[in-house]
Amino acid sequence: MIRFLILFLVLGSSLCGCAGSHDLVEQYGGMRDVLRMGNTQSRISFEQMRQQPHAIGVGALTDLQGEITVFDGQIFVATTPDGISASTTRDDPNPGSATLMTLAHFNTWHQDPLPDSPSLEQSIEEVARSHGIDTAKPFPFFIEGVASSYQMHVINGYCPVATPDLAAEEQPWRQHGVSTALRVVGFFARDQHGVMTHHGSNLHIHAIIVNGDEWISGHLDEVEMAEGATLSVPVVSEARPRY
Repeated sequence: MIRFLILFLVLGSSLCGCAGSHDLVEQYGGMRDVLRMGNTQSRISFEQMRQQPHAIGVGALTDLQGEITVFDGQIFVATTPDGISASTTRDDPNPGSATLMTLAHFNTWHQDPLPDSPSLEQSIEEVARSHGIDTAKPFPFFIEGVASSYQMHVINGYCPVATPDLAAEEQPWRQHGVSTALRVVGFFARDQHGVMTHHGSNLHIHAIIVNGDEWISGHLDEVEMAEGATLSVPVVSEARPRY
């Protein structure tokens, strides 16, 4: 069994409202700027995200009205009206936008067994380096398998860390689960605390779960993967140019 913990902690440095280029990854907004400073304006539209194929990304809706997870060009949007229930839509035709978004476009991926390393960060870095990826620069990844346990949330207008005294209807929706098949979608970003990642972590990860005819998605706070999970990192020579 492989156990990983990703903490939702106090946020670090900020980033300006424009897109930041990190070689193969685009950043719109920054964690501290959006979540702590409250600059939650629109920075990139769903239409812009789809301008190139095979998009992968994680972020938050404008005004922090929910979570965005993008996988192979499909946009999953998770929202919660009251912090008690949540729903996820996939490729909703209605226009939408993000205030916070980490985005990349890759067509080809290396797939490897997820190593049984002491931490998820170490597992990802180990596999990425084996395929010649420069781990000093941000890159996307995804994991497929069964989570022995997980915890995730969907933001509801405010960051619960930056604003600890939230009213009940403004609290994020939270879900805990065990023995659940899921896909983890995320980015490894070293030294991007408060910009691409929460303080204290080099990862920003979301989950996509198929539940019958429904989808469940959200920001992962904690995940424990069972043996047999696979980790995919991009073939960097196949990366498409940024727009």
